[in-house]
Amino acid sequence: MTIPEPLAAALAAAGEDYLVGLCNKGTVNRAKKDLAALSTPPEAHAGGDEVEIRLGDAVCCIRAPLGESRCSCPSSGICRHRITAILWLQQQTGENEPPPPPTLSFEGLRAYSPEKLARKLGPKRLAELLTRRDAGAWPVITAGGSTITVELPWMPATVRLLEPLEHSSCSCHSQGLCLHKAAALLAWQLEQGLTDPAALRAACPPENGPDPETVRRVCREVRTALTGQLVTGLSRLPPETAETVERLAALAHTAGLPSLERALRALHEEYAACFARSAAFRDEAYLSRFSQAFRLAGALETAEEESRRTLAGSFRDEYLPAGRLELYLLALREVSGQSGYGGVVYYFWERAAHRFYTYADLRPTFYGPGARRRGDVAIWGMPCTLRQACGSALDLTDARINAAGGLSSTERCTAVVLGQQPPGSVVPARALCTDFSALLAGRSAPHAPEIERLALVRPARCEPQEYDRVRQTFSLRLLDAAGRDLWLEVRYKKEEKLVVQTLERLTGRLTRRPEDTPVFFGSLYREGDRLKLYPIEVFTQWEVQP
Repeated sequence: MTIPEPLAAALAAAGEDYLVGLCNKGTVNRAKKDLAALSTPPEAHAGGDEVEIRLGDAVCCIRAPLGESRCSCPSSGICRHRITAILWLQQQTGENEPPPPPTLSFEGLRAYSPEKLARKLGPKRLAELLTRRDAGAWPVITAGGSTITVELPWMPATVRLLEPLEHSSCSCHSQGLCLHKAAALLAWQLEQGLTDPAALRAACPPENGPDPETVRRVCREVRTALTGQLVTGLSRLPPETAETVERLAALAHTAGLPSLERALRALHEEYAACFARSAAFRDEAYLSRFSQAFRLAGALETAEEESRRTLAGSFRDEYLPAGRLELYLLALREVSGQSGYGGVVYYFWERAAHRFYTYADLRPTFYGPGARRRGDVAIWGMPCTLRQACGSALDLTDARINAAGGLSSTERCTAVVLGQQPPGSVVPARALCTDFSALLAGRSAPHAPEIERLALVRPARCEPQEYDRVRQTFSLRLLDAAGRDLWLEVRYKKEEKLVVQTLERLTGRLTRRPEDTPVFFGSLYREGDRLKLYPIEVFTQWEVQP
């Protein structure tokens, strides 16, 4: 009997793991026993591109791909008769020479459209998958023999991907392309670098996004109004200008542009302070917020669909599961929000994925001081407050994060405090930026969220500057080995008093020992032609002590 060439190739490439993927291990084991129990060879006839084999009362037609084989028994799936027939045919092809090793190219799986998989998952499940990827909580993917096994513990499901895809199996027993198979194949394609996360988000945009025409109309109105205010000049503007900006903020809210709304409300507060002749009003702060609102409106007006959704922001952060996170509480910062909120922001370093996360404990400042003192929040079932855990390693299970890298305080999360550790023993040396050109290129985009502008900086040397008594600004010039500079500046005010005092002590220390440069952790931004760093924490003892 001559076995058709396509079928012979399929038999040679089908290892036991492939057969298990077609059905299950129990069926394969039963087929092995049935094959061993055969007293006489079965009747077999080759015709066309298939081989017909009679096993007792069952007649099997085996063809390539093997998942398209048929059997006369009533089983809807791959039955033991078909597996027995496939095993018997493999014995026949292996009598004269060993079969070639199974191929691992998976060309069909590589060529399957990732955009189609993203649409199958939908925006929410796709966002969850990509969030887990960014957090390092990736499924267990094992490629061996002629199958790819993907464990999806959060669904939960186990998928065995086969060539072709329609013959893959899932623990949910679905015959078609279920959500588990789509997630498993997309996870494997991402691991192989076959697709880009940004392209996937564009292929599956969030539902009910802002209408492009409405966005452009509102942004044009904002830019026109702000241009008129700039031409008129602050000193000649009427007090009603504050209400005009408030109306523009309401328009931004209606158009689904929360980031622009927040920028306009912050500008409204500056106008209110100006017209009330408040001593807290500063020209620099006003111009900063004015330019931020103007530039953001311009960016939203001309942005492409994917960029527009990112720039627009969200009214309410959605927290997605991220699995287990190995965190280190690196620093904290007291904030007094211009939008009416204040509190403490905590900054974490994730040890597995090498990225930053934040947790914001903010409250409306107009409520006044409450019973709980700021910064004394205890979450995730910890035996201490977050402030007390600063400098400690944490093991956080069932973590949930939002798109901006913010951690949720949900009771689903549980944290185990692993104790105090020096930062140098947790953060690898390659995470410290010593080349400031890299900071300018990748960490200081004007409209990027803070989480993307955070950096740990180790300068080659520091040059203390004289205190600017006119602008009441403390500054320190940081330089890398090539002489590129990064300016650390803090404006003196009540909320920044401790920061300035700490930096003044650091300046005295650098004057005595200029070679002993610390590590700075802060948020990067651009001002004019300068790259600047707002300091969140300064580490004078970074190296691991022997």
